[in-house]
Amino acid sequence: MPSRNTNHKEALKKLNVLVVDDISAVRNILAQILRGLGVGGRIDKAEDGLEAWERVQAHNYDLIICDIRMPRMSGLELKKLLRSTPRFEELPFLMITGEVSEDIMAGAVESRWDGYLLKPFPSALLEKRLLKLLALDDKI
Repeated sequence: MPSRNTNHKEALKKLNVLVVDDISAVRNILAQILRGLGVGGRIDKAEDGLEAWERVQAHNYDLIICDIRMPRMSGLELKKLLRSTPRFEELPFLMITGEVSEDIMAGAVESRWDGYLLKPFPSALLEKRLLKLLALDDKI
Protein backbone atom coordinates (compact mmCIF):
# COMPACT_ATOMS: atom_id res chain seq x y z
CA MET A 1 0.00 0.00 0.00
CA PRO A 2 1.45 3.43 -0.93
CA SER A 3 2.38 5.71 1.93
CA ARG A 4 0.41 8.85 2.70
CA ASN A 5 3.45 10.89 1.62
CA THR A 6 3.45 9.16 -1.78
CA ASN A 7 -0.23 10.03 -2.18
CA HIS A 8 0.59 13.67 -1.41
CA LYS A 9 3.32 13.71 -4.01
CA GLU A 10 1.09 12.13 -6.65
CA ALA A 11 -1.70 14.62 -5.97
CA LEU A 12 0.68 17.57 -6.12
CA LYS A 13 2.11 16.34 -9.45
CA LYS A 14 -1.31 16.83 -11.05
CA LEU A 15 -2.22 20.09 -9.34
CA ASN A 16 -3.12 23.15 -11.46
CA VAL A 17 -2.67 26.41 -9.55
CA LEU A 18 -3.37 30.07 -10.26
CA VAL A 19 -1.12 32.50 -8.35
CA VAL A 20 -2.52 36.03 -8.09
CA ASP A 21 -0.46 38.94 -6.77
CA ASP A 22 0.22 42.45 -8.05
CA ILE A 23 3.94 42.09 -7.34
CA SER A 24 5.75 40.13 -10.03
CA ALA A 25 8.52 38.95 -7.69
CA VAL A 26 5.95 37.47 -5.28
CA ARG A 27 4.22 35.62 -8.14
CA ASN A 28 7.54 34.21 -9.32
CA ILE A 29 8.67 33.17 -5.84
CA LEU A 30 5.35 31.45 -5.15
CA ALA A 31 5.59 29.59 -8.46
CA GLN A 32 9.14 28.45 -7.58
CA ILE A 33 8.04 27.31 -4.12
CA LEU A 34 5.12 25.38 -5.63
CA ARG A 35 7.45 23.65 -8.11
CA GLY A 36 9.81 22.85 -5.23
CA LEU A 37 6.92 21.27 -3.32
CA GLY A 38 6.25 19.01 -6.30
CA VAL A 39 3.41 20.82 -8.05
CA GLY A 40 3.73 19.45 -11.55
CA GLY A 41 0.60 20.72 -13.27
CA ARG A 42 -0.12 24.12 -14.65
CA ILE A 43 1.02 27.12 -12.59
CA ASP A 44 -0.38 30.30 -14.07
CA LYS A 45 0.05 33.82 -12.77
CA ALA A 46 -2.21 36.87 -12.74
CA GLU A 47 -1.42 40.37 -11.53
CA ASP A 48 -4.86 41.20 -10.16
CA GLY A 49 -8.32 39.79 -9.60
CA LEU A 50 -9.62 40.86 -12.98
CA GLU A 51 -6.89 39.00 -14.86
CA ALA A 52 -7.42 36.03 -12.52
CA TRP A 53 -11.16 36.01 -13.27
CA GLU A 54 -10.38 35.86 -17.01
CA ARG A 55 -7.93 32.97 -16.49
CA VAL A 56 -10.30 31.01 -14.25
CA GLN A 57 -12.96 31.12 -16.94
CA ALA A 58 -10.51 29.89 -19.59
CA HIS A 59 -8.66 27.15 -17.64
CA ASN A 60 -9.37 24.55 -14.98
CA TYR A 61 -7.59 25.14 -11.67
CA ASP A 62 -7.50 23.01 -8.56
CA LEU A 63 -6.48 25.92 -6.33
CA ILE A 64 -6.08 29.69 -6.30
CA ILE A 65 -3.46 31.42 -4.17
CA CYS A 66 -4.33 35.11 -4.05
CA ASP A 67 -3.16 38.34 -2.45
CA ILE A 68 -5.80 40.57 -0.86
CA ARG A 69 -4.83 44.08 -1.91
CA MET A 70 -4.45 44.56 -5.66
CA PRO A 71 -5.51 47.19 -8.22
CA ARG A 72 -8.54 46.79 -10.50
CA MET A 73 -10.02 43.86 -8.53
CA SER A 74 -8.90 42.85 -5.05
CA GLY A 75 -8.58 39.33 -3.77
CA LEU A 76 -11.71 39.84 -1.66
CA GLU A 77 -13.68 40.93 -4.72
CA LEU A 78 -12.40 37.96 -6.73
CA LYS A 79 -13.32 35.57 -3.94
CA LYS A 80 -16.87 36.99 -3.72
CA LEU A 81 -17.25 36.68 -7.49
CA LEU A 82 -16.04 33.07 -7.46
CA ARG A 83 -18.35 32.13 -4.56
CA SER A 84 -21.34 33.66 -6.35
CA THR A 85 -20.66 31.63 -9.52
CA PRO A 86 -21.87 28.00 -9.28
CA ARG A 87 -19.02 26.69 -11.45
CA PHE A 88 -16.39 28.10 -9.06
CA GLU A 89 -18.13 28.22 -5.69
CA GLU A 90 -16.16 25.22 -4.33
CA LEU A 91 -12.78 26.10 -5.88
CA PRO A 92 -10.20 26.07 -3.04
CA PHE A 93 -8.91 29.58 -2.38
CA LEU A 94 -5.89 30.42 -0.24
CA MET A 95 -5.63 34.10 0.62
CA ILE A 96 -2.21 35.62 1.29
CA THR A 97 -1.64 39.00 2.87
CA GLY A 98 1.05 41.14 4.39
CA GLU A 99 -1.36 42.77 6.82
CA VAL A 100 -4.12 41.97 9.25
CA SER A 101 -6.84 44.53 9.87
CA GLU A 102 -10.50 44.56 10.89
CA ASP A 103 -11.73 45.15 7.34
CA ILE A 104 -9.64 42.24 6.03
CA MET A 105 -10.93 39.91 8.75
CA ALA A 106 -14.53 41.04 8.07
CA GLY A 107 -13.97 40.36 4.37
CA ALA A 108 -12.58 36.94 5.23
CA VAL A 109 -15.74 35.97 7.06
CA GLU A 110 -18.02 37.44 4.40
CA SER A 111 -16.28 35.80 1.44
CA ARG A 112 -15.71 32.40 3.13
CA TRP A 113 -11.95 32.00 2.84
CA ASP A 114 -10.68 28.47 2.78
CA GLY A 115 -7.45 29.54 4.43
CA TYR A 116 -4.93 32.34 4.63
CA LEU A 117 -1.23 32.93 5.14
CA LEU A 118 0.46 36.03 6.48
CA LYS A 119 3.45 37.10 4.34
CA PRO A 120 6.26 36.23 4.55
CA PHE A 121 5.71 32.54 5.24
CA PRO A 122 7.95 29.47 5.02
CA SER A 123 7.39 26.97 2.22
CA ALA A 124 6.61 24.25 4.79
CA LEU A 125 3.62 26.25 6.01
CA LEU A 126 2.42 26.76 2.44
CA GLU A 127 2.70 23.01 1.85
CA LYS A 128 0.72 22.31 5.02
CA ARG A 129 -2.06 24.70 3.94
CA LEU A 130 -2.14 23.19 0.43
CA LEU A 131 -2.49 19.66 1.77
CA LYS A 132 -5.21 20.75 4.17
CA LEU A 133 -7.15 22.61 1.47
CA LEU A 134 -6.92 19.63 -0.85
CA ALA A 135 -7.98 17.24 1.95
CA LEU A 136 -4.64 15.43 1.83
CA ASP A 137 -3.72 16.19 5.43
CA ASP A 138 -3.98 13.23 7.82
CA LYS A 139 -5.64 15.48 10.41
CA ILE A 140 -8.69 16.26 8.26
